[in-house]
Amino acid sequence: MSVVATVLRSGAVRAQECWQPSALSPPGDQIASNSFTSLAGVDGAVGYVPPFRVGTRNRLTPSVSASVRLAPFELQASWGWVVDASEAGGVVHGPGDLRLGTVVTLAHFSEFDVTAGWEVKLPNASDEGEIGTDETDVSFGATAGWRRGPVSARLGVGLAVLGNPLRFANQDDVAMVRGSVAWTSGFVRVIGRASADLPTPRNPVRSEGDIALQLGTRWFGLVHAGGGFVPASADWHAGLAVGFASALP
Repeated sequence: MSVVATVLRSGAVRAQECWQPSALSPPGDQIASNSFTSLAGVDGAVGYVPPFRVGTRNRLTPSVSASVRLAPFELQASWGWVVDASEAGGVVHGPGDLRLGTVVTLAHFSEFDVTAGWEVKLPNASDEGEIGTDETDVSFGATAGWRRGPVSARLGVGLAVLGNPLRFANQDDVAMVRGSVAWTSGFVRVIGRASADLPTPRNPVRSEGDIALQLGTRWFGLVHAGGGFVPASADWHAGLAVGFASALP
């Protein structure tokens, strides 16, 4: 069984977004297959500004994630440990937020597929030290994927409803755009992606790019790096991970 990385983002900045197909989902011609994928890695980011915050920090995040596909559904989960270093707060660390989500394939025909999904971010990370917001966030959106031969692409749009840690019973609605392309040859895969969180009255625009190299199929390694296009995004980020993918009985 082969796997394809359709969307990748820095775990140090934004964990696997569970409203989209997993970054290591089977390709389009195996969309109906049942599969399991797990990933463990570490990501680092320099000059990152979290939502609702104003100070930059450097962030290191060891993380684990998993996805189970029971066509046409895909169940996902991700979690990490956050270590932040900043001039104002020194070094703080603690458990990150647990993210759970479900994606459903609405249509699959020829070279194309359409999905819809949702994600909930549980408030595991405390807002003390600004590791998290101590708020429950919900995201949902849709994606369209395309694959022909060794090339694949995916475009997604969504909305994140973020709890505001600075004001009681207040939220911020953030529009999201995600895009990626991937090229596969044997056990080698190259992935490029870009993302944007549009500005709101409470949060500035966040936009970044990333390029990744994946080696292997059943057992695989992944290394990626990139940077932000605007001040609130990380100046640069990088990470590496190892994973395992298998068909289910």
